[in-house]
Amino acid sequence: MSAEERSPGEILVVSRREVEELLTPAATLQRVLDTFAWVGEGQVDQTNPVNLWVHDRTAPGPEPPFGYGVVQAFPALVRPLERAALKWLSSWSKNPRRGLPAISALDLVTDAETGMPLALVDGTSVTNMRTGGHAAVGAKFLARPDSSRVAIIGCGNEGRTHLWLLAELFDLTHVVACDIDAAAAARFAGEAAERLGVEAGTAAGVEEAITGADIVCVVTTALQPVVMAPWIGAGTHVCAATGFRDVDPACARVFDKWVVGFYGRDLAWITGEEVGRIGGLQHGQLARADIHADIATEILLGERPGREHSDERTIMTHMGMPALDAACAALVYDLALEAGAGTWIEVF
Repeated sequence: MSAEERSPGEILVVSRREVEELLTPAATLQRVLDTFAWVGEGQVDQTNPVNLWVHDRTAPGPEPPFGYGVVQAFPALVRPLERAALKWLSSWSKNPRRGLPAISALDLVTDAETGMPLALVDGTSVTNMRTGGHAAVGAKFLARPDSSRVAIIGCGNEGRTHLWLLAELFDLTHVVACDIDAAAAARFAGEAAERLGVEAGTAAGVEEAITGADIVCVVTTALQPVVMAPWIGAGTHVCAATGFRDVDPACARVFDKWVVGFYGRDLAWITGEEVGRIGGLQHGQLARADIHADIATEILLGERPGREHSDERTIMTHMGMPALDAACAALVYDLALEAGAGTWIEVF
């Protein structure tokens, strides 16, 4: 069925397997770049995530047996696409102990002209790809153009998408994988070698893994820093997927440049209402003045520079924003229509 043939109450359901087949690294990278530009130009309406703290990290009492839990809503209207979307995400840090994913999400895509729902998309796979996408965008402006050696700390799905997206921008030759699960690191290295044609191996420890790396991606579930500032050599760029939960906060002050994705989103977990609730930073550890620039409103618009010298140590953090999920989910819907993928269901 085409979109024109459907009734107003029919929506397209796109599964995780289909998203992973449709949403390529190249398409994701371009959509994420465009979205940052649209945000900087004021063409996006979004709020910071609405957080429903099922288990509040700042509340008194012991940690729940399966970790702190939060349900979040990420709404955004992306005007250039004439699409709005809502990501509905839940995060329980220790869910894997009971055989469940730590993060699960659904994206509801809506036509901004009519208000009609269009699609229900697996949001976890979209999140994985757009997270790798905004890490790659940061590296585009902050890593050395000749970067070829990448260290992946944390060999899960987002570790993979970080590497696949970076490979769109850099001529990678070496990959080192490191994970608390040695078997997971070995699988990751084998997959990297096969998919990218690079030399890939593993390291027993984090400091060993990042020695000599041009780009370090830190994509772990650790609640304490596993990457320390003194371990990062001159000229290295760090992609910190969870901010300073698993990366030494000193990096923000002692590195040459700390860049965030978008002030409107990232200040919430640096100095705002999310400090302490998502783990990592505590009140007063870092300030707005420690940040060199953001991608959306400064670097992309030419207001502030990215990397200026080959020996700079740089780091980019971004917790993701609703606009990225909305724009990428809308792309999945369009790609699914073109490919005849997805399943139409009637909801009203």
